[in-house]
Amino acid sequence: MATIHVGDATVGYSVEGPDGGVPLLLFHGTTMSRTAWDMVRAAMPPDTYRFVLIEFPGSGESSMPTAPLTVEGIVEQGLALMTELGHEAFHVGGYSLGAVTALAMAGIAPARTLSVTSLCGWATSDARMRITFELWKQLIATDPELFMRYAMADGFTVGALTVAESAIESLLPLTASQIAPGSAAHLDLDIALDITAQVAAITAPTLVIGAAQDRWVDITHSRALHDAIAGSRIEELPAGHLVIQELAVEVGALLHDHVAAAVAAAA
Repeated sequence: MATIHVGDATVGYSVEGPDGGVPLLLFHGTTMSRTAWDMVRAAMPPDTYRFVLIEFPGSGESSMPTAPLTVEGIVEQGLALMTELGHEAFHVGGYSLGAVTALAMAGIAPARTLSVTSLCGWATSDARMRITFELWKQLIATDPELFMRYAMADGFTVGALTVAESAIESLLPLTASQIAPGSAAHLDLDIALDITAQVAAITAPTLVIGAAQDRWVDITHSRALHDAIAGSRIEELPAGHLVIQELAVEVGALLHDHVAAAVAAAA
């Protein structure tokens, strides 16, 4: 684990994979840290990628925000980190709020973005999302374990819950302890999100992955992104919002195929 300073902020990150691997910057989701991508990374070909796992303000080793978060500010941190690591151009992906950030980065810095992958992303928060994210804030503030119980019930499909049901009680304390201290700030950003202008500026090869049973970010948001981004490809997986865990192997395969195709096309 390492940190850099961008302005007054400390930004936590880790780098995994060989020095000569394909550079792939990954943004995690709300309430999470860089470890959110662990299961997906494990499903991807070994010794192929130079994964750069950045942490949002208030997650992991990153300092707590001192002002309301903006997508542009997080993009600035990601670009600064990749510059520090010597990657002038790179591939970028994100999950949930991280997907929004990855898409915004592709629109803001097209010359540096070789490809972009959105997993459960969106361009503009709708009324149901705003109400849901406010509920998250209240649940986390009231009882983190209660929030995690709700998140498991609403974030996974019935099939996944059937397999995991007997272990849920034992998992709640551990998962609740991993909720990022900066989650309220993440959620405030979720509520206010609108990256319509950045999405319109995307020119990089784009993969949009949506979860067909997502109760938090409806699949129509992924379809709208696909419609808005010229030449993009969309894949819909049979999962809830926590597809990054439920179908990690499938997500890893799609991410690898997309990045590999972009590498081959640029060769």
